[in-house]
Amino acid sequence: MRAFRGIAAAAGVASLLVSFSSHAADQGIYAGLSVGQVQTDFSSDIDGLFDGKDSAFKLMGGYRMLDWFGVEVSYVDLGEITQRGNVPGLTQFRLEESGFNVFGMFYYDIAMVDLFAKGGIMQSQVHLTASSSGPFPFPFRIDESDNSTDFAWGVGAQARFGSLGVRLEYEHFELDAGSGFDSPDMISLGATWTFF
Repeated sequence: MRAFRGIAAAAGVASLLVSFSSHAADQGIYAGLSVGQVQTDFSSDIDGLFDGKDSAFKLMGGYRMLDWFGVEVSYVDLGEITQRGNVPGLTQFRLEESGFNVFGMFYYDIAMVDLFAKGGIMQSQVHLTASSSGPFPFPFRIDESDNSTDFAWGVGAQARFGSLGVRLEYEHFELDAGSGFDSPDMISLGATWTFF
């Protein structure tokens, strides 16, 4: 009986250690990559003239210091807005959007799944190239960039398989792409790896 109690106690301690180590593995420094699609809507009647949908990607790294909180930084390429077919007066139009983000990450874990919400700032860059050779309104060429600091936020879910995390998320970036263009939204699927 005493031997059985000793074995049961040892098994209990071992299971607690395994449980603790697998739970602790969720915390630490991680890096990852996400790919997805970005959508920029239009607040004016230019919707038929421009294509606001493009592929996007981001590189990220972070530190999950607590079960419920962490910090994440990322570089995100939000693709480009281009003209759709022939636009009267324009021979070329391309609006590229990208930036660096810093987020506070708030987690709620359910078994092997984390639900998360994040908020932070984005140091963004919008690069516009456009030209016209037609008589109206007049021939022109534009090649300029605009930098700004903007608010960004997101929500998502992440499944954990040891050090590997697979996440699906939605992000909104409050950057100003110009008159008539709304702020871009991104839906992405990605993976992270926790190192230590």
